[in-house]
Amino acid sequence: MEDLYRNSFEKKLVQWTLRIQKLFIYRVIQRTVLTIFPFVLIGSFAKTFQVVFLGDDGFLGKLMPEINDNVFEQIDDVVSAISNLTIGWVSVIAVFAAAKYTAKYYKRDDQLAGITGSISLLIIAYVYSKRSPLAFHSSVLGVRGLLFAILLGIFIGYIFKLTSKEAKNSKFKAMTSSILNRTFTSMKSISLILLISVIFSDLVNITFYSNLPESVLTSISSTNPSTAPLMELLHTFGFGAYTIIMSFLGWSGPYSAIETSYSDPASLANLSYALTHHTAWGAPNLFNGNTLYHAFATFGGTGATLALLIAILWVSRDNDLLTVSRWSLIPSIFNINSGLMSGIPILFNIVFLIPFLLAPMVNMLIAALALQLHLMPPSVYAVPAGTPGPLIAFLGTNGSWQALIFSLITLTVSVFIYLPFVRIAERVKTIDNLDRDERSAKNEKK
Repeated sequence: MEDLYRNSFEKKLVQWTLRIQKLFIYRVIQRTVLTIFPFVLIGSFAKTFQVVFLGDDGFLGKLMPEINDNVFEQIDDVVSAISNLTIGWVSVIAVFAAAKYTAKYYKRDDQLAGITGSISLLIIAYVYSKRSPLAFHSSVLGVRGLLFAILLGIFIGYIFKLTSKEAKNSKFKAMTSSILNRTFTSMKSISLILLISVIFSDLVNITFYSNLPESVLTSISSTNPSTAPLMELLHTFGFGAYTIIMSFLGWSGPYSAIETSYSDPASLANLSYALTHHTAWGAPNLFNGNTLYHAFATFGGTGATLALLIAILWVSRDNDLLTVSRWSLIPSIFNINSGLMSGIPILFNIVFLIPFLLAPMVNMLIAALALQLHLMPPSVYAVPAGTPGPLIAFLGTNGSWQALIFSLITLTVSVFIYLPFVRIAERVKTIDNLDRDERSAKNEKK
């Protein structure tokens, strides 16, 4: 067993991860994330096609041949429906799975728990509006609300444990009586959960209508009024850390790699300078979200996960990791990493937490040094939606080869940051499989 470890750090991280994996809540989270993978993967392909090809400002949209507007709209409607009902509603699937797994673990009615979980999340996300009689807060139902959905599912399963009796196996011949018995056994749990959901829904609507999330995000992401380069740099790093952590945890995150904003004062000042002087060299604000975070920290999506995908394809021998990476390759190239996040999984995976946070920060530090030493110009121009991560700085500087070189350098550095953790993830899986085989062998002898 000791031969599986390369050093003491790897040994400690593997052992710590194995201990955490034995926790019930962690097993539910990982199992739920893997359950939603096929829907997220399909949705990521649809989203990629919609953003990159069909969008007016898509990376390859202008290269598409001219087609009839009606045909174009029909294609766009179909792709949007697939994307919205998979990625856009993935938390509804997640809460169903989490509630079902939790209730089943406690030997309660897992089917009714799962259905109750989905209805509960829809109640919480429901928009109180007379203009839109059936509307929901999209950020609660999509990938950004994933952690909340999983925790809600676990909570619902636990409520079923406390307020309902143990579920008995139903007999097909007495199906009607069996279903009625199950229903009335779980009625108290269902009623209590729906009541709690209504109360929570009121709080959610008050929060959204008060524009609190937007106010918090604006105060964090806006450029520091200080003109000191060090303060601007620290503020940008703080914003980068905040967005990465929030996106990783799955809350209603403030950032997506395909939702880049160029409207903050610092970016507008840089753009005005570039348009006036016909060059990005000498732009006044070297350090802001567009010049550092968006241009160098989001290769493949939040967490620079394109580097992880390359690292897996380079060194991994695990069939599961390789299969997920190959299927997620095309969306990840265009910065849509939902499939990779749920299929590996990266979401809530202890092994990949360190490189997920470290790689973007190191990339930003390298880019900041290059900008400070005037080795490349800052990224000042808006880039098409879905632009591959390594090309964002190149296009954002209007074709600076220096920016392209540093993009490739930072991508390479990110790959080497992820490499040891790919090997660690394989060690964890190998040891976990060995432990399962040993337990199975012992059970067979008994």
